[in-house]
Amino acid sequence: MNDVGELERFRGSILGLAIGDALGHPTEFVSSVAGIRARWGERGVTDFEPSGGHPAGTFTDDTQMSIAVARALVRNGHGDLDATMRVLGEEFVAWARSRENNRAPGGTCLRGCSNLERGAPWREAGVANSKGCGAAMRAAPVGLYFAEDTDALVRVAAAQSSLTHRHPTGIASSVAAAAPVAFAIRERTTEGMLAFTRACVARLDAAFLVDMGCTPALAETIGAHEMLAALDAVEAAQHQESDDVCKLLGGAWIGEEAVATALWCVLRARGDFRDAVLRGANSSGDSDSIATIAGSIAGALVGTAGIDPSWIARVEKSAALDRLAQALHRTKHGADEPSTEADLDPFGAQRRDVSAEPEDDPENP
Repeated sequence: MNDVGELERFRGSILGLAIGDALGHPTEFVSSVAGIRARWGERGVTDFEPSGGHPAGTFTDDTQMSIAVARALVRNGHGDLDATMRVLGEEFVAWARSRENNRAPGGTCLRGCSNLERGAPWREAGVANSKGCGAAMRAAPVGLYFAEDTDALVRVAAAQSSLTHRHPTGIASSVAAAAPVAFAIRERTTEGMLAFTRACVARLDAAFLVDMGCTPALAETIGAHEMLAALDAVEAAQHQESDDVCKLLGGAWIGEEAVATALWCVLRARGDFRDAVLRGANSSGDSDSIATIAGSIAGALVGTAGIDPSWIARVEKSAALDRLAQALHRTKHGADEPSTEADLDPFGAQRRDVSAEPEDDPENP
């Protein structure tokens, strides 16, 4: 893994999260591994499968919101935190109203987007008591962009959560999902990944969380403790085998469990991309989010060379995802790119005024 360049790791992470998402899409609401195997055979899902009227290789809102985060970082370039969150708010509102938003999006994410559309400041837009995994599932681009700047990594990962999820554990899970991606870019190994992730999460004291939009009571009583406990559980379980990670670490519908299960998949797979994402996809909980987060980490470890080229070719919007990863890498190391080509703007954030009334309602289920 060590000879893979940074650009290839960016590409591997962005394509990897989409591939994991697409693999986990059809199994997301199958509540047992036995049920998965009854439908797809003894090995479960091993390739892209159609889901809910969507063709094989279709990803979910997890990747769609990750695209929005990556686009905001590209568009804002090297601007300050408030500018980044303003642009990200535009991207989220555009996504929420887009016809492409038809992948069973989470209610908390939609509520946050609705608040942003009404003009709520980013620190107040998110649902105060929600610690769902919606912030963690989309945090990988932050880890890529700020891999060498831990202070910025923690601050931006925390802030992007607050647009939809202001519970301290939601915020902590966003930091915990971005951190191993950054570690993979920096260190190119899983050795020490858990310790680095824990150190990043441990920075989230009560004053910081309140500054990010948490209510003081939750910041004081919960803080980062739930996410840190979940990381302790990963450390305890990392040498334990199971055919269902959710039996070990929870169903992953909440932020700390989503990150914990994904990290376990990567560690048990020893960084092997295929093994990591298929462990996540063949689980009894929020399989697409587990596989999305696992794919972002494993993809950053191995780069595109370590991912099945057939999966890269067949995942939805493959070429655009690849170009977005390259734009993110280019912006990280060079000049700002406030505008992108039309095919890199799938939700139309730059093609229309997102504050205006939509011509059509989004096709949300």
